[in-house]
Amino acid sequence: MEISLERENRLVIDVVQAALGLISPEMQAISFDVKSERINLYIAVRERSQRVDEDVEDLVFELEALQDGPVTIEPYIFVGSPGAEWPGGSGRRVYLAKGA
Repeated sequence: MEISLERENRLVIDVVQAALGLISPEMQAISFDVKSERINLYIAVRERSQRVDEDVEDLVFELEALQDGPVTIEPYIFVGSPGAEWPGGSGRRVYLAKGA
């Protein structure tokens, strides 16, 4: 499924809105891509913790609530800097921490 630019831009706004208040100092980057009817959400973090897992869970919940209908959102948490190794590097970047 090819995602339209309008839909992709709407998802950028949705991800930003869903992430409000949830971006902790551990989070370095957030991006997404859409495959079929699934949104892959990529989060790069300095270190993984229970707080990070809870924030990502909340982010997914908020993002689901902003969608027009049921959608599968698959979060991928990557520990490390959002460089060449980060799976989200080829997705639509929504957030990149200063110095990341």
